[in-house]
Amino acid sequence: MSIINQTFVDFEVIVGNDYVQEPVSPEMMGIDDPRIHIINHPQNLGEINNMNYLLSQSKGRYFTWLADDDLYSLDILETVYTALSNLDFPPCAFTSFQMGSTYQTMDIPTDRTYNLFTGKDFLRKYLSRSLETLGCCGIFDRQYINRIGGIQQLGDSFSPYSDNLLAIQAGLLDKVIYIEAPLIFYRTHDESISLTSKNINAYISAQVDLVHKCLPILTNKKLMEDYDLNNYSLIKWCMEDIVGVAYRSGSMGGKKMISHLLFLMRHMRSLKRPDLDLKLILQFSKTFLTGAIRLLCSLNSKSVRSS
Repeated sequence: MSIINQTFVDFEVIVGNDYVQEPVSPEMMGIDDPRIHIINHPQNLGEINNMNYLLSQSKGRYFTWLADDDLYSLDILETVYTALSNLDFPPCAFTSFQMGSTYQTMDIPTDRTYNLFTGKDFLRKYLSRSLETLGCCGIFDRQYINRIGGIQQLGDSFSPYSDNLLAIQAGLLDKVIYIEAPLIFYRTHDESISLTSKNINAYISAQVDLVHKCLPILTNKKLMEDYDLNNYSLIKWCMEDIVGVAYRSGSMGGKKMISHLLFLMRHMRSLKRPDLDLKLILQFSKTFLTGAIRLLCSLNSKSVRSS
């Protein structure tokens, strides 16, 4: 309903149903709207292939993805269109978002401030987390998103960080819109694999791919001036995430974990600023120790309860 009731009405919706056992139709869902098309796949494509298939079927000038458990503000399309048209239609626009475990009413915000960044400035702010956005929920010029290959598979499982890579790739653009309003509701719940998965191998393999794919972006001549800071922010992000997943999975050690940390440390050595090198080591040590202490406290608590 957050899509059907948009204040901007000139759009198409393509739904890719990957659940082969249960084909769906607009009639089954109580929908009578010619703008909505449902594709029942004869076999499960997997999330990334499904997303790219939907991109291949789209016809509009701009394209975006929305997960079936997330919501839009009722004026997100109008707000984005206004920003795009006022700023000469750059290749992509991103918005802020809000998170929660239960659905909330997505009221139309009164503040719709939007900024036009260079890709360089957007990337620096994104990697340092001074602005927040969901990469796959960006609104992309269809020719641009096809040119960069859509959304890419990272790692050997459910592909965490594919979303982040889309935002990082925008760093190579001359112009990027960022709308400072939480126009997307990102639902956090027990079935959200990206928030609850304990598959540390999926995160490790995806981070390795992410780092390798980011290297030619961060070393591009447009961004080389910020290489040290951007690379520092990327590795810091990866380290904090992998420690968080290790805590969630109940294991702060293991050969794969240690090997991956060494991989990140080796990549960090490409920094030319010793102050960032030291800062990253101190930050990681703090993050790792915090995770280890939390894990020990959790294990002790379980031990007390079981006794």
